Amino acid sequence: MHEQQYELKSLNMGKTQTYHFGKKVYRSAIKKEPVDGPIFLSKVGLVGDEQAYEHHGGENKALCLYPYDHYDHWKPSFQNMIDTAQFGENITVRGLTEDKAHIGDIFSLGEAIIQVSEPRNPCYKLAAKYEVPSLIVQVRNTGYTGFLLRVLREGMISSNDRMVLIEPHPQQVSVALVNDVKFHDRFNPDKVNKVLHVKELSESLHRAIKEQFESGRKNGWG
Repeated sequence: MHEQQYELKSLNMGKTQTYHFGKKVYRSAIKKEPVDGPIFLSKVGLVGDEQAYEHHGGENKALCLYPYDHYDHWKPSFQNMIDTAQFGENITVRGLTEDKAHIGDIFSLGEAIIQVSEPRNPCYKLAAKYEVPSLIVQVRNTGYTGFLLRVLREGMISSNDRMVLIEPHPQQVSVALVNDVKFHDRFNPDKVNKVLHVKELSESLHRAIKEQFESGRKNGWG
């Protein structure tokens, strides 16, 4: 069987800064810069990379990945679009899109072992970064969210490493399907059950999708 591996365009880190968006004043490390490494990847993320809020980090959200494949889609829409860490991601990867990545898939990256845990949830900070209020809705509608990973084995990684799929998840629930259940086909019992039966889905998202389905009320996913 041909080994599936994916090239890193960049490995990105950032420091927390203060930003203004309308009347909002907020702290964020969404503006990240590429680093050559090697960098130590711990259970909670890249050493030296900052998070402004606790719910933006943690073991189920240690790394944020965004596919470089989507960059061209966004460029025509925004005047100040950048070509590095466009969506504040830690890892910019070629070829590994939301339809190809599955919850629970395990990859090697340098010395580390990482696992897909949930889609990245677009928040207002993306809209603020590009001064485009509709960006959150656009990301949801396209499904071009990127996704988050947990660290199963810590180790040194660099931008020269490749992500190598070493254990595909048997249930094959794609990040794209989880996005569909989150944002669009929210009350489809077959899809919801399929997503919720993947034990590797992060506990917080499992709970939120279950609550949304059982309540019959749309979650705002703010």
